[in-house]
Amino acid sequence: MRFSDMLRTAFLNLWRRKLRAFLTVLGMVIGTSSIVVMVSLGIGMREAMIESYAQMGSMTNITVTRWSYSIDANGNYNSTEKELNKKTVESFKQIPGVEAVMPRITAWGLLKSGRYIADIGIMGIDTTMAEHFGIALSEGSYPSARTTGGTYDIVFASDLFQYGYFYDPNTGKQAVDREGNSKVTADSRFQLTFDYNNVYGGSDMEGYTPGKFYRLNGTGVTAASGSEFSYYCLMDIEALKKLAKENSSFMNIDTSNYNEVIVKCSDTDAVEAVNQYIKDLGYGTQCLQEWIEQSEESIAQTQYLLGAIGGVSLLVAAIGIMNTMMMSIYERTREIGIIKVLGCRMSNIAALFLTESAFIGFFGGALGLGVSYTLSMVLNKFLAGSGLYSSIPLYLAFGAVTFSILVALLSGLYPALRAMRLSPLAAIRNE
Repeated sequence: MRFSDMLRTAFLNLWRRKLRAFLTVLGMVIGTSSIVVMVSLGIGMREAMIESYAQMGSMTNITVTRWSYSIDANGNYNSTEKELNKKTVESFKQIPGVEAVMPRITAWGLLKSGRYIADIGIMGIDTTMAEHFGIALSEGSYPSARTTGGTYDIVFASDLFQYGYFYDPNTGKQAVDREGNSKVTADSRFQLTFDYNNVYGGSDMEGYTPGKFYRLNGTGVTAASGSEFSYYCLMDIEALKKLAKENSSFMNIDTSNYNEVIVKCSDTDAVEAVNQYIKDLGYGTQCLQEWIEQSEESIAQTQYLLGAIGGVSLLVAAIGIMNTMMMSIYERTREIGIIKVLGCRMSNIAALFLTESAFIGFFGGALGLGVSYTLSMVLNKFLAGSGLYSSIPLYLAFGAVTFSILVALLSGLYPALRAMRLSPLAAIRNE
């Protein structure tokens, strides 16, 4: 029997019993759509997690610290500290797979404009490396290390003038107008101090030497990227180190070392090797890849659970296919006996029943996929803003249809073998 004849005959056999075939296909539709939607929720969780981590920083960045932590055989918690200086930075640049290296230090200070103040975090960076690490500015230019007449360059954080960060320390009122706009803008005049007593009192104590106020030159504003850099005001690292030396009483910063060094790898494939290399040198490291791997383990367990729930529906559909094909054999026993007597090969009889099963699997999988996309859109509409959504990639779509066909073939395998083994004479005598 030619393949085209087999396809046509199998389709006509199903068409003769349209209601039964429809109900069996409906079972496959429900089973396929259930497992696809359940798995798509797990995929959506993973994509949302990766997107969330990506907003925190680059997937190719490794943050290196001076301290590394370990637990010995006795369960004791140990920490070690290493030098993290210019020499270390140069050695990191020689590691295979490293594209760029940028040291940074962080400090906290008070920004003053007129009678208003704001508590700010300041990050000192190597501005020559800023573009390599995606530190974008919405306006202006990067700060320089030069100081002119005691004035320091600074780039303001993106949200500093948007959410009423400035306030009057005497009344506690935010520096905003009736429309909620900040009265302090990037064009205002600013001073910086690291001595909180200059604002909150205490600087007139006997024997107390108050900290200085420094004039600031705002050179730009960071872009609202949501990355770790956009929440800090930025200064050149050498300028901030100079301020730290002058304000050692108010800033707990070791100017001979960096707080952290950020290592940018050439691609995500190089992150694991570079991260392990730096760990072996005795430094502490943090990278998004490690966090993602830990999160993926819990998400994978959730995906298995969701897939298992959807798989129950598909299992029920598979039992329905087997039942349909077995009933078909009982109803067509005489027909099977006749075609055997006429010389039809055993393999063709088995193939005919398997083809009918494959048709059920294909139609059920294809229609189930359409239902899955519809349910996915409905779920995404209701889940909007929750951080959870359904995502059906192409590999899941094709895999679902292929899997439904395989399940249908397996379900039809026993009925096909049973039909093939029927005795022709017994089948012909059957009423």
